[in-house]
Amino acid sequence: MRIRILASCALALPLYACGSDDVAQQPDAGSLFPPKPECQGQSIAQFTGMHTQVFSKLAIGSQADGFDLDGDGRPDNKLQGVGALANPAIQDSLNDYSLLIPMEMFDFPSAVVDTCVKFALYLGHYTTDGDGDGDDTAVADGDCNDHAMGIHPGVVEVAGNLKDDDCDGLADEQNDGASQTPSANAVDGDGDGASPATGDCDDTNNMVGGLMGTTRQPEICGDGFDNDCSGVADRGAGDPPGSCYPFDSTPDSIAIDPLSFEGGKPVIQFTSGEVKMNGSKLELNAGPSLFAVSVPITSDIVLTLKITGTQIKADVVEEGGHITLKNGHLGGVIDAVTADTIRGLTVEQIGLTPEDSLLDAIFGNVLGTLLALPSQPNGSAHPGCKTPDIDVDRDGLEIFCDTNSDNNPDTKVVDLCVDGDGTEVRDTMNGTEVVHCTQAKLPDGTPRFVDGISVELNFETAPATLVAP
Repeated sequence: MRIRILASCALALPLYACGSDDVAQQPDAGSLFPPKPECQGQSIAQFTGMHTQVFSKLAIGSQADGFDLDGDGRPDNKLQGVGALANPAIQDSLNDYSLLIPMEMFDFPSAVVDTCVKFALYLGHYTTDGDGDGDDTAVADGDCNDHAMGIHPGVVEVAGNLKDDDCDGLADEQNDGASQTPSANAVDGDGDGASPATGDCDDTNNMVGGLMGTTRQPEICGDGFDNDCSGVADRGAGDPPGSCYPFDSTPDSIAIDPLSFEGGKPVIQFTSGEVKMNGSKLELNAGPSLFAVSVPITSDIVLTLKITGTQIKADVVEEGGHITLKNGHLGGVIDAVTADTIRGLTVEQIGLTPEDSLLDAIFGNVLGTLLALPSQPNGSAHPGCKTPDIDVDRDGLEIFCDTNSDNNPDTKVVDLCVDGDGTEVRDTMNGTEVVHCTQAKLPDGTPRFVDGISVELNFETAPATLVAP
């Protein structure tokens, strides 16, 4: 399972953040998450900002890391109960660069107290597959030559062509397999000081090669060649790589996807942030807004985890001439409507099957128990049914029930939604299609069921160079 970011507000595609700190687009925005007007200062316009960076760490935090979303004086992060299950997948997505969130700051020329700080978030790309062979550059075990479709991991080494066809870091090696012997060819064909016998993995290109175990060509980030013969193009040796690594202290170029813009402006904006002193540290505070990550399960299924009422808090750090964010916290609510749209996923540990939704797993199966959600007591109108922990619309916590309407105890699905005002809505059928109770609307057309599960993500950023699409 990999997690990645997609963006487009206008088309209602998966977002990683949408709009500004003004959350008027959210249900009943004047209640739990009141809108904030844009602060005065420099307007956000792509590639005119400063302190460009990229999220280098992201993980579900502990209970103590959460924000006090409901104002009861306690941190909220119900999703911390599944951090151990989800965080390895998030880390895998960082490692293969499918989760890449670049950031550009505005109206913040230097790391000092500032009452008006703005920033935009983008969809970024670091890997490439320019030759269309199905293998990306820059990732572990990736493509070593992005200019030749016939060269990539898994192909058979072609004897005598002076190239590393199978991306193992050797050209024309003998006994290709578990135990390999370098080529006996000691001729330096391209004049770079090395031959296939001494470690040149492409003796037709003098920008690729090196002496085995000693001096190698420096890796050139983004040229599509395995300059240092590490076995991967655009990635230095080591794990994490020593060069061509977007998450270290040296800025790497990250291409920005055109979907990051709408009408020539960044789709994703936080427009009323503030940097203040918190003890001896500078601290950025921003939000509420909207944040979401998308989970591609197959080529046809992309699941979107949307977080409403998102707040951001992070230490502002200046190191080596670059300003980045450390000890970052991003928190908000996964509402019922969003949870019920997340389908197509199999997670045996929480009883989630492709035909069911995340809402079913939370309120009808074992995930609700793992999250320690409260159950309605015996003698109540809905005994055993569970409630979320955040009352977003402030009319009382909603209740979600599996009433076993199909008389099958093995089916664990939510088929009854009860609003905080007591209104009951059941699943219905429209022909052969199920109309889920979470789809119910209020008279003004906004979703009725907006309460949800609190979540907090820890993050850090690293300096980056943003490249226009």
